[in-house]
Amino acid sequence: MHLKTELAAALRAIREQRGVGQKELKGASFRTTLGLLERGETDITIGKLSEIAEALDFDIVALLALCVSLKRGESFEAALACAHNGLAIFATSGGLDLVQAQLEGTQLAKRPLGYPLKAQNREAVLALKAQGKTRAEIAAVLGIPYTSVRRYWSSDSVS
Repeated sequence: MHLKTELAAALRAIREQRGVGQKELKGASFRTTLGLLERGETDITIGKLSEIAEALDFDIVALLALCVSLKRGESFEAALACAHNGLAIFATSGGLDLVQAQLEGTQLAKRPLGYPLKAQNREAVLALKAQGKTRAEIAAVLGIPYTSVRRYWSSDSVS
């Protein structure tokens, strides 16, 4: 979802409401970035967006909700309700535990190089292998690449 136009409109409105000129904000590169954003000419990283929201004394979640609501043509309350529902579903299906598993304290946990194995695919491959299916048959049945089947097939002894 591109939000350049919506972010530009929101930033302009927030600055106008707060009575803050670009010159009153920190650093020349910061003002340059803000100028490009307010013209809808650039994208932004989450980190830089957080800095801008902080400089404008505006909550980043509120800023994103405002931009998304503009994009969808709905109220910010509806955008926040949709986000709340999405987060609730994520949480009840174990998503928060999965997020926590990716962290070691406040640091990102290290993980092995390569693509992470998909547990469901691995289990399905091993179950079909136990039934005597060939790798090619398993790839066709599951609709996954043969190379993935081969990787899961070999993971039988690794666990």
